Amino acid sequence: MAEHVRSRSDGRSRTRSGGPVAATLGVIGELLITVAVVLALFAVWQLYWTTWQVAGPRDQQITQFEQDNAPVASEVGEIRTDTPPPVAGVVDGEIYGVLHIPSWDWMKTPLAEGTAQAAVLDKGYAGHYSTTAQPGEVGNFSVAGHRRTYGNNFRHIDRLKEGDTVVVETTDTYYVYTFRSNEIVEPEGDEAISVIAPVPDDVTFSEIPTQRMMTMTTCHPEYGNSQRFIVHLELVSWTPKDTGIPQELVGEPDS
Repeated sequence: MAEHVRSRSDGRSRTRSGGPVAATLGVIGELLITVAVVLALFAVWQLYWTTWQVAGPRDQQITQFEQDNAPVASEVGEIRTDTPPPVAGVVDGEIYGVLHIPSWDWMKTPLAEGTAQAAVLDKGYAGHYSTTAQPGEVGNFSVAGHRRTYGNNFRHIDRLKEGDTVVVETTDTYYVYTFRSNEIVEPEGDEAISVIAPVPDDVTFSEIPTQRMMTMTTCHPEYGNSQRFIVHLELVSWTPKDTGIPQELVGEPDS
Protein backbone atom coordinates (compact mmCIF):
# COMPACT_ATOMS: atom_id res chain seq x y z
CA MET A 1 0.00 0.00 0.00
CA ALA A 2 2.85 2.30 0.77
CA GLU A 3 4.28 1.72 -2.70
CA HIS A 4 0.89 2.31 -4.24
CA VAL A 5 0.69 5.65 -2.50
CA ARG A 6 4.18 6.51 -3.66
CA SER A 7 3.22 5.62 -7.22
CA ARG A 8 0.25 7.99 -7.17
CA SER A 9 2.42 10.67 -5.61
CA ASP A 10 5.05 10.20 -8.31
CA GLY A 11 2.37 10.54 -10.99
CA ARG A 12 1.22 13.80 -9.52
CA SER A 13 4.78 15.05 -9.42
CA ARG A 14 5.27 14.25 -13.08
CA THR A 15 2.05 16.10 -13.95
CA ARG A 16 3.20 19.11 -12.01
CA SER A 17 6.59 19.02 -13.68
CA GLY A 18 4.78 19.99 -16.92
CA GLY A 19 2.73 22.59 -15.05
CA PRO A 20 4.35 25.84 -16.29
CA VAL A 21 2.94 25.39 -19.80
CA ALA A 22 -0.53 24.62 -18.51
CA ALA A 23 -0.30 27.48 -16.03
CA THR A 24 0.78 29.91 -18.76
CA LEU A 25 -2.08 28.84 -20.98
CA GLY A 26 -4.45 29.25 -18.08
CA VAL A 27 -3.21 32.78 -17.41
CA ILE A 28 -3.50 33.71 -21.09
CA GLY A 29 -7.05 32.34 -21.16
CA GLU A 30 -8.00 34.34 -18.08
CA LEU A 31 -6.47 37.48 -19.57
CA LEU A 32 -8.40 37.00 -22.82
CA ILE A 33 -11.64 36.56 -20.87
CA THR A 34 -10.87 39.69 -18.85
CA VAL A 35 -10.12 41.68 -22.00
CA ALA A 36 -13.36 40.46 -23.60
CA VAL A 37 -15.36 41.50 -20.53
CA VAL A 38 -13.68 44.91 -20.43
CA LEU A 39 -14.35 45.47 -24.14
CA ALA A 40 -17.97 44.41 -23.73
CA LEU A 41 -18.43 46.81 -20.81
CA PHE A 42 -16.76 49.60 -22.77
CA ALA A 43 -19.09 48.97 -25.71
CA VAL A 44 -22.13 49.14 -23.43
CA TRP A 45 -20.81 52.35 -21.89
CA GLN A 46 -20.01 53.89 -25.25
CA LEU A 47 -23.23 52.93 -27.02
CA TYR A 48 -25.82 53.17 -24.28
CA TRP A 49 -24.62 54.76 -21.05
CA THR A 50 -23.25 57.91 -22.71
CA THR A 51 -26.54 58.44 -24.53
CA TRP A 52 -28.57 57.96 -21.35
CA GLN A 53 -26.17 60.31 -19.57
CA VAL A 54 -26.66 63.22 -21.97
CA ALA A 55 -30.34 62.67 -22.85
CA GLY A 56 -31.79 64.56 -19.90
CA PRO A 57 -29.57 67.66 -20.06
CA ARG A 58 -29.87 67.78 -23.86
CA ASP A 59 -33.66 67.66 -23.74
CA GLN A 60 -33.66 70.38 -21.10
CA GLN A 61 -31.63 72.61 -23.40
CA ILE A 62 -34.12 72.04 -26.23
CA THR A 63 -37.09 72.80 -23.98
CA GLN A 64 -35.44 75.93 -22.59
CA PHE A 65 -34.54 77.24 -26.05
CA GLU A 66 -38.04 76.65 -27.39
CA GLN A 67 -39.63 78.32 -24.40
CA ASP A 68 -37.34 81.34 -24.64
CA ASN A 69 -37.82 81.68 -28.40
CA ALA A 70 -41.35 80.45 -29.03
CA PRO A 71 -43.22 81.40 -32.23
CA VAL A 72 -46.28 83.62 -31.90
CA ALA A 73 -48.58 80.74 -32.86
CA SER A 74 -48.61 77.03 -33.67
CA GLU A 75 -50.36 77.77 -36.95
CA VAL A 76 -48.58 77.73 -40.29
CA GLY A 77 -46.80 81.00 -40.88
CA GLU A 78 -45.42 82.70 -43.97
CA ILE A 79 -43.56 80.57 -46.49
CA ARG A 80 -40.86 82.85 -47.86
CA THR A 81 -38.20 82.29 -50.50
CA ASP A 82 -36.56 85.70 -50.54
CA THR A 83 -33.28 86.45 -48.74
CA PRO A 84 -33.59 85.16 -45.16
CA PRO A 85 -32.32 87.07 -42.11
CA PRO A 86 -28.71 86.35 -41.06
CA VAL A 87 -27.51 84.75 -37.84
CA ALA A 88 -24.91 86.87 -36.07
CA GLY A 89 -23.11 87.30 -32.79
CA VAL A 90 -22.71 83.61 -31.95
CA VAL A 91 -19.83 82.51 -29.71
CA ASP A 92 -18.14 79.12 -29.33
CA GLY A 93 -20.18 76.60 -27.37
CA GLU A 94 -23.35 78.70 -27.47
CA ILE A 95 -26.64 76.95 -28.19
CA TYR A 96 -28.31 79.16 -30.76
CA GLY A 97 -30.83 76.86 -32.39
CA VAL A 98 -32.49 73.47 -32.69
CA LEU A 99 -32.44 70.99 -35.58
CA HIS A 100 -35.82 69.38 -36.27
CA ILE A 101 -35.82 66.18 -38.35
CA PRO A 102 -39.43 65.02 -38.84
CA SER A 103 -38.57 61.79 -40.67
CA TRP A 104 -36.52 60.59 -37.67
CA ASP A 105 -39.58 60.30 -35.46
CA TRP A 106 -39.47 64.07 -34.84
CA MET A 107 -35.89 64.05 -33.63
CA LYS A 108 -34.65 67.33 -32.13
CA THR A 109 -31.04 68.26 -31.49
CA PRO A 110 -29.57 71.45 -30.00
CA LEU A 111 -27.47 73.46 -32.46
CA ALA A 112 -24.28 74.87 -30.93
CA GLU A 113 -21.40 76.88 -32.32
CA GLY A 114 -18.18 74.95 -32.89
CA THR A 115 -17.29 71.28 -33.07
CA ALA A 116 -15.30 70.85 -29.84
CA GLN A 117 -15.58 67.27 -28.64
CA ALA A 118 -16.21 67.81 -24.93
CA ALA A 119 -17.97 71.17 -25.04
CA VAL A 120 -20.35 70.43 -27.93
CA LEU A 121 -20.44 66.99 -29.56
CA ASP A 122 -20.18 64.90 -26.37
CA LYS A 123 -23.16 66.80 -24.93
CA GLY A 124 -25.40 65.43 -27.68
CA TYR A 125 -25.43 68.66 -29.70
CA ALA A 126 -25.02 69.25 -33.41
CA GLY A 127 -21.92 71.39 -33.80
CA HIS A 128 -21.64 74.09 -36.46
CA TYR A 129 -18.32 74.18 -38.30
CA SER A 130 -17.36 77.76 -37.48
CA THR A 131 -15.58 78.30 -40.79
CA THR A 132 -18.73 77.59 -42.79
CA ALA A 133 -21.85 79.63 -43.53
CA GLN A 134 -24.56 80.17 -40.93
CA PRO A 135 -28.18 79.01 -41.48
CA GLY A 136 -29.80 80.66 -44.46
CA GLU A 137 -26.62 82.16 -45.87
CA VAL A 138 -25.30 81.61 -49.38
CA GLY A 139 -22.69 78.90 -49.02
CA ASN A 140 -22.57 75.66 -47.07
CA PHE A 141 -23.95 75.70 -43.52
CA SER A 142 -22.26 72.57 -42.13
CA VAL A 143 -22.78 70.64 -38.90
CA ALA A 144 -21.31 67.56 -37.23
CA GLY A 145 -22.90 65.15 -34.78
CA HIS A 146 -22.32 61.78 -33.14
CA ARG A 147 -24.04 58.84 -34.76
CA ARG A 148 -24.05 56.08 -32.14
CA THR A 149 -22.82 57.63 -28.88
CA TYR A 150 -23.56 60.68 -26.72
CA GLY A 151 -27.16 61.09 -27.82
CA ASN A 152 -27.22 59.20 -31.14
CA ASN A 153 -28.42 62.46 -32.68
CA PHE A 154 -27.33 61.60 -36.25
CA ARG A 155 -27.93 57.85 -35.91
CA HIS A 156 -30.41 57.61 -38.80
CA ILE A 157 -28.58 59.89 -41.22
CA ASP A 158 -28.53 57.14 -43.86
CA ARG A 159 -32.35 57.14 -43.89
CA LEU A 160 -32.68 60.69 -45.19
CA LYS A 161 -33.97 60.56 -48.73
CA GLU A 162 -35.51 62.67 -51.46
CA GLY A 163 -38.42 64.68 -50.09
CA ASP A 164 -37.19 64.63 -46.48
CA THR A 165 -36.56 67.93 -44.74
CA VAL A 166 -34.43 69.30 -41.92
CA VAL A 167 -35.74 72.43 -40.22
CA VAL A 168 -33.19 74.68 -38.53
CA GLU A 169 -34.77 76.79 -35.81
CA THR A 170 -32.99 79.91 -34.52
CA THR A 171 -34.16 82.65 -32.19
CA ASP A 172 -36.49 84.29 -34.70
CA THR A 173 -36.51 82.14 -37.86
CA TYR A 174 -37.19 78.64 -39.18
CA TYR A 175 -35.00 77.61 -42.15
CA VAL A 176 -36.33 74.66 -44.16
CA TYR A 177 -33.78 72.51 -46.01
CA THR A 178 -34.60 69.57 -48.26
CA PHE A 179 -32.48 66.50 -49.02
CA ARG A 180 -30.35 66.70 -52.14
CA SER A 181 -27.72 63.92 -51.97
CA ASN A 182 -25.52 61.78 -49.75
CA GLU A 183 -22.07 60.25 -49.95
CA ILE A 184 -19.54 58.25 -47.96
CA VAL A 185 -15.99 59.59 -47.74
CA GLU A 186 -12.72 58.71 -46.06
CA PRO A 187 -12.05 60.51 -42.78
CA GLU A 188 -8.93 62.29 -43.96
CA GLY A 189 -7.68 64.06 -47.06
CA ASP A 190 -9.08 66.56 -49.53
CA GLU A 191 -12.28 64.58 -50.08
CA ALA A 192 -13.21 64.68 -46.40
CA ILE A 193 -12.56 68.40 -46.07
CA SER A 194 -14.23 69.37 -49.34
CA VAL A 195 -17.68 68.22 -48.21
CA ILE A 196 -17.93 71.38 -46.11
CA ALA A 197 -16.50 73.67 -48.80
CA PRO A 198 -18.65 76.70 -49.77
CA VAL A 199 -19.60 74.65 -52.83
CA PRO A 200 -19.82 71.07 -51.50
CA ASP A 201 -17.11 68.73 -52.83
CA ASP A 202 -15.05 71.53 -54.37
CA VAL A 203 -11.60 70.32 -53.34
CA THR A 204 -10.06 73.61 -54.46
CA PHE A 205 -12.31 75.74 -52.23
CA SER A 206 -12.22 78.28 -55.06
CA GLU A 207 -15.71 78.06 -56.55
CA ILE A 208 -18.05 80.91 -55.69
CA PRO A 209 -21.24 79.64 -54.01
CA THR A 210 -24.61 80.69 -55.37
CA GLN A 211 -26.87 78.34 -53.39
CA ARG A 212 -27.85 78.15 -49.74
CA MET A 213 -26.71 74.66 -48.77
CA MET A 214 -26.57 72.59 -45.61
CA THR A 215 -24.25 69.63 -44.94
CA MET A 216 -24.52 67.06 -42.14
CA THR A 217 -21.47 64.95 -41.26
CA THR A 218 -21.11 61.94 -38.96
CA CYS A 219 -19.28 58.64 -38.56
CA HIS A 220 -19.81 55.58 -40.75
CA PRO A 221 -20.65 52.74 -40.39
CA GLU A 222 -23.19 53.11 -37.61
CA TYR A 223 -21.11 51.09 -35.14
CA GLY A 224 -17.72 52.36 -36.30
CA ASN A 225 -15.83 55.41 -37.47
CA SER A 226 -13.63 54.27 -40.32
CA GLN A 227 -15.47 56.54 -42.78
CA ARG A 228 -17.80 59.54 -42.78
CA PHE A 229 -21.44 59.68 -43.91
CA ILE A 230 -22.38 62.97 -45.53
CA VAL A 231 -25.77 64.44 -46.40
CA HIS A 232 -26.20 67.59 -48.49
CA LEU A 233 -29.40 69.63 -48.37
CA GLU A 234 -30.65 72.83 -50.00
CA LEU A 235 -32.68 75.69 -48.53
CA VAL A 236 -36.19 75.82 -49.99
CA SER A 237 -37.95 78.31 -47.73
CA TRP A 238 -37.92 80.13 -44.42
CA THR A 239 -40.59 81.23 -41.95
CA PRO A 240 -40.41 84.17 -39.53
CA LYS A 241 -41.41 83.08 -36.03
CA ASP A 242 -43.57 86.14 -35.64
CA THR A 243 -45.90 84.64 -38.26
CA GLY A 244 -46.06 81.04 -36.98
CA ILE A 245 -44.33 77.74 -37.84
CA PRO A 246 -43.40 76.11 -41.16
CA GLN A 247 -45.73 73.51 -42.65
CA GLU A 248 -43.05 70.86 -42.04
CA LEU A 249 -43.46 71.16 -38.25
CA VAL A 250 -47.23 70.82 -38.12
CA GLY A 251 -47.99 67.87 -35.84
CA GLU A 252 -44.62 67.87 -34.10
CA PRO A 253 -44.98 66.65 -30.48
CA ASP A 254 -44.13 69.07 -27.68
CA SER A 255 -40.72 68.68 -26.05
